[in-house]
Amino acid sequence: MESPTPPELVIKLVHDPNNIILESQSNNKNINYYIPPVPDISLNESEQKIKTKYTELLINFFETHQPSYIFEPLRKEYYWTNEPFNEDKTTRLDKLLHSTSYFVQSIFWYLRILLAICVTIPIEIIHTILAGLIKPILIRVPIIISDTLIKPFYSGLFNSFILPIGILLWNTSDLFAKTFEPFIRLFTLLFEPCIDCFRSIRQSSLKQINEQQLDNGDGYHHMEQKKSTLYV
Repeated sequence: MESPTPPELVIKLVHDPNNIILESQSNNKNINYYIPPVPDISLNESEQKIKTKYTELLINFFETHQPSYIFEPLRKEYYWTNEPFNEDKTTRLDKLLHSTSYFVQSIFWYLRILLAICVTIPIEIIHTILAGLIKPILIRVPIIISDTLIKPFYSGLFNSFILPIGILLWNTSDLFAKTFEPFIRLFTLLFEPCIDCFRSIRQSSLKQINEQQLDNGDGYHHMEQKKSTLYV
């Protein structure tokens, strides 16, 4: 059985602060009218009185589970009634909330399965293919290329080009050394007497300088003697 529609209550705060009218817009007479007990109050005080009354009704609802008023947020109007609490409505609401919760959970469960089928499983398949097939190929191809192409190429290049050039340069340098060695010895034999002659002349000149310094009483003859010894 459907519960009766709660009566609509429109609050009108007229300019006369002594008159606060609560008008019902339905034919249901099961309604509580509220008029402030003090007639001589201002408009703000009237609003405060009404808010206080609504607070009392809300507390009464939580204590007795009897709906004293309902606030409709879209129309921003109060439905103020003292009808008995409808247990059937609450049970249906709980069932609806439970069904909605189960429906939402089912949606996310199916989304998780869909995500696993569309994303996780393909990623694992691609990872398995890459690890089982592509990775060994990528590792072995450079080794095969190195063993079959690069190593023979460098070996042939070394044996056919670098090694013969190295041997040629070694033999050429050895030949030049053996060819010019007699000439070097000849130049040494020819110029060695000349070198000895110049050395003896230098020594004799230094000796004369030292003797002159000794005759003149020069105090630096020891230093000059050391220098002459170094020059020799």
